[in-house]
Amino acid sequence: MKRRLLNALRKFKHVPGLNRVVKPVVKYKVNKTIDAVASHFFEHFSLVVASEEDDVKTCFKARHEVYCEELGFEEKTKSKMEFDEFDEYSLSCYIKHRATGECAGTIRLVMPQHAGQLLPIESSCPEAIRLAEHSPSKFPRHSICEVSRLAIPKRFRRRAADKQLSPIGGTPNHKDGQMDKQLNRNFPYLSLALYFFAATICILRDIDNGYMMMEPRLARSLKFLGVRFHQLGHEVNYHGKRAAFLISPEDFVSQVSPALQKFQRSILRELQDVPNFGAIYHPLPAVAVKKQSSKQRKAA
Repeated sequence: MKRRLLNALRKFKHVPGLNRVVKPVVKYKVNKTIDAVASHFFEHFSLVVASEEDDVKTCFKARHEVYCEELGFEEKTKSKMEFDEFDEYSLSCYIKHRATGECAGTIRLVMPQHAGQLLPIESSCPEAIRLAEHSPSKFPRHSICEVSRLAIPKRFRRRAADKQLSPIGGTPNHKDGQMDKQLNRNFPYLSLALYFFAATICILRDIDNGYMMMEPRLARSLKFLGVRFHQLGHEVNYHGKRAAFLISPEDFVSQVSPALQKFQRSILRELQDVPNFGAIYHPLPAVAVKKQSSKQRKAA
């Protein structure tokens, strides 16, 4: 009933004279939906900063499940964990399903501290950034990060609506999918929570500029919620057609609707109870170290 009412209001909102009445009603309905989603989220999920080795492994295993087994973007490993050289100076975090203890989604923040530590975008696809003034090299290393490796395991996309969502972006997989068409059913709260999780960490770590490689349609979907990323160049072939985007974490939070700002504040309250968010430098799990040593021997 609520969905039919919302759709009917949208049909009439362009009628002359009605827009001033209908627009606030639609906005109210959308914010009410977001409030309900946020309430549902904290009932069923909690936030984990991967400062312990077991938590880091949990993130790596979720990434392997999505990037290696489901999508085939990276090679499968015997350890069933996906990681790379950037994880040594990254902070991983994940959403924990309270009922099962499983990882419902993970995301990584690559946070370099000196000139020898590159962002993935600098290493893999520097051509995605058109203007030199937008290059990460123009900013102090400690003031930038790259948000990457967002992964949502398939078992947490089992609802009818979620089956149409990308496992690495949260956007609808069908070409004409728009979040504002079926917000009540298709609201990608897990992926959005991961982005807010990352943005909140950036704010608390005094990071000024966040880079992302993502599908332009994801940027368009987030724009509906008030988040405006700055596209830095044309699409490139990087795990599919993607483009480089830049945003200030503080802008990310301040641009969204009041309901989403309330959601972000709830995430902030949870994170404030986590001391130091782990170390910026932390050793990789033993299996990762062994794998890196093997690669170095072969290179030598």
